[in-house]
Amino acid sequence: MAILRYRLWEIDTIINKALVYGTLTVMLAVIYAGLVIGLQTLLHLFLGQVSQSPVVIVGSTLAIAGLFQPLRFSLQKLIDRRFYRRKYDAAKTLGTFSATLRNEMHLEIL
Repeated sequence: MAILRYRLWEIDTIINKALVYGTLTVMLAVIYAGLVIGLQTLLHLFLGQVSQSPVVIVGSTLAIAGLFQPLRFSLQKLIDRRFYRRKYDAAKTLGTFSATLRNEMHLEIL
């Protein structure tokens, strides 16, 4: 209601960011939990150690830190392509046209 009342029309940006970061948070949480549980299980099977190992938690945290940017970029691209199809297609078409024009134009003649 406040968005309509105060004419905050950039709601698509807010929705876009909410989708990207909400999905990213859920994905990273699931991956982190899976890594911690999986590595704890492997550590228990191979070494027989039952307590939580700080090495597993640190390794899982570093893996999540390394996955953050690539996952964010791919999610952003996926959501932009899905929700901003017209803008994405127009930019792609314009880029293809300019590349074709650049290749077919003879600069010597100009």
